[in-house]
Amino acid sequence: MSYDIAEKLALLGGPKAKRTPFPTGKRHGELEKRYLNEVIDSDMLFFYMGTKVRALEKRFAEMYGMKHCIACSSGTSAVHMAVAALQLPFGGEVITSAITDMGSLTGMLYQGLVPIFADVDPDTLNMTPASVRRRITAKTRAILVVHHAGLAADMDGFLALGRETGLPILEDCAQAYCCRYRGKLAGTMGAINSFSLNHFKHISCGSGGMILTNDDRLRYHASLFLDKCYQRDEGIRNPFFLAPNYQMTELQGAVALAQLEKVENVVAARNRLGVQLDALLTQVPGVTPQKTPEGCRHGYFLYVFKLDLPELGCTTQEFSEALNAEGIPNRAHLITGGRPVYLYDIFQKRSAGPRSPSRTTPTGAATARWPRRPSIAGSR
Repeated sequence: MSYDIAEKLALLGGPKAKRTPFPTGKRHGELEKRYLNEVIDSDMLFFYMGTKVRALEKRFAEMYGMKHCIACSSGTSAVHMAVAALQLPFGGEVITSAITDMGSLTGMLYQGLVPIFADVDPDTLNMTPASVRRRITAKTRAILVVHHAGLAADMDGFLALGRETGLPILEDCAQAYCCRYRGKLAGTMGAINSFSLNHFKHISCGSGGMILTNDDRLRYHASLFLDKCYQRDEGIRNPFFLAPNYQMTELQGAVALAQLEKVENVVAARNRLGVQLDALLTQVPGVTPQKTPEGCRHGYFLYVFKLDLPELGCTTQEFSEALNAEGIPNRAHLITGGRPVYLYDIFQKRSAGPRSPSRTTPTGAATARWPRRPSIAGSR
């Protein structure tokens, strides 16, 4: 059914623009059930003695043309493992995007590292090499590049910066499956790179993550960090550094392995629809889609766009409410929750735990604060 632009807005009592239901296709099906049944029949849910997690790792590494893949319990743990594998000194700074998820940052904080936030390009919403360069100090130890919303960042610029400064480049690909930058897949260019398999990503096993690397040393340290620093391949249980338990279960591995069979089609469909929507919205005054640079293939994990509010004559929230009323689900400021991550309370109040003398919780409990950043010496 065509829509007459002269009709009254649905918010004001007119008919909805979206008058047919969205597709309701299921994400998980018979292949996932089959693999899960195989796990249950095997009576082995532990990854090290099972087959599905290992098959997932092998398949994902092959898909990306990488030497090593390590599966883990979440995208957050994947970033943590990647950062920990670099063995950066306590107090070192890691530069990353001001627009990202807390999962990009948690591992840094647990490793005693200091996240430093760089500005993003207003058209791509990705961190820029120029902004990162301005934030490099004697304490900088690494750069974590976030491919935001499924769009690859300027990896040529970041890799050149890494070569110039000697800083390792990591890629956070939680939102960027099958996303391409000048013919290369996001997740294949950094020293060690992370992915997410949580419910909201292109493919999902409920919660899970993966890292990719071609570096044997980084793979070894990441695999120890996954598993309490147990050297299982060597038959040694004598941890020589502090490491958590980030193991993926065989049940998660079974679902993720089945999902890998679908990821190319999922991203291709999103890309096809996203490109069409970009072309249509560029014709609408006051609306500007996220810019896809030449040579990039957008994965459209999110579909994001900017509004020219003076042109539209409304607030962001009013636009969002009007769009929802037309039958198009959306959220204003979805990508940041209305603020860049450095304005979160955890950074503004340096709150390392649920108790802090600087603020009170709803129950009135006091909480502790982080100490000031320690200064460190030595070369990177």
